Amino acid sequence: RRLYARTFQFSQQRSSLLRAVSFFVSIMAAVSLMVSSTNGSVVTDRRFQTDVTVSGLKNKLELIVGTPAMYQELQLKSEDDEVLANLDDDAKPLSAYSPASGMKLLVIDKDPNRTAQQYSDLSQVEKVEINEEDYERRADSVRAYKRRMKLGRFADGAPAEDELAEDEEAAAKMKVGDRCRVEKPTRYGSIMFIGETQFKSGCIWVGVKLDEPLGKNNGSVAGVKYFECEEKYGVFQRPKTVVVGDFPEQGFEDEEL
Repeated sequence: RRLYARTFQFSQQRSSLLRAVSFFVSIMAAVSLMVSSTNGSVVTDRRFQTDVTVSGLKNKLELIVGTPAMYQELQLKSEDDEVLANLDDDAKPLSAYSPASGMKLLVIDKDPNRTAQQYSDLSQVEKVEINEEDYERRADSVRAYKRRMKLGRFADGAPAEDELAEDEEAAAKMKVGDRCRVEKPTRYGSIMFIGETQFKSGCIWVGVKLDEPLGKNNGSVAGVKYFECEEKYGVFQRPKTVVVGDFPEQGFEDEEL
């Protein structure tokens, strides 16, 4: 009985050891390759078992780059883009080409039905054009959704469309860096920001760095930084209340003149 128990224990230990060795070998038999394609669809780091055949590898790559296996040509490259091998025998395992982690695997797309940059050239995408009146009548448009949900310029308290048009026209005549005068009350400074904000969406705001500490912030509102300035030197105004011009820089000493 003691001999049987020792034999059984040894058998269990041997099985555990074999499983560990098998797992270790399977890890060692895998390589990480940087996969890319001439169709420009993807660049990704993937791990492959070295015992996979070139044919099986192409099937896996079809799911990654989108090129059918029958139209793939594979090249193994060094990290410096030097071609090390052409994987041209579908029956051979990947290990036959001596791959190593860090190398690159290029999928050359030979699909005759696909044009270059098919996935990245937006000029090849068929576009649907619709005039303003027809778009306004549609109930399934983004504009209709925003109107129903009261988002953006359709939110409660948002400026009317004629006010938005007035702001857009005024903002179009400004650029970051322009000297300006801010109305109500009158202050002077430089434009640092033009655009929409998170604190009130749906309209354009102009961020101004004032010459004097007569503002409300430091270029940040509700934790979002829009431009850099000292505390109390920043203010946000609607474009129609900002006048661009060749205004001299103001300072407290000007009040003594």
